[in-house]
Amino acid sequence: MIDPRPVTSETILRILHLVLIEIRATDKLEKARMLADAFHNAPGMIASGHDPKDIWASVLSTARRLEMEPYVNSLLSHVQSRHILH
Repeated sequence: MIDPRPVTSETILRILHLVLIEIRATDKLEKARMLADAFHNAPGMIASGHDPKDIWASVLSTARRLEMEPYVNSLLSHVQSRHILH
């Protein structure tokens, strides 16, 4: 079931924090590249004032293309379950 809470810029930044840790920890270059590909535009989009829904849609679109959408959604669930986001 998808969490009904909206995705915010804070949520995306918390996920990006986890992604950067994952990139640093992995020995699999392809995994690191895929994660970087999915998330590298998010900080600039946040800084430019894009709507968080549009940013997350962009991340998910790339994740879907790379066949890692379930993993990216699991990161969202993880972050939302551990933080009270406004």
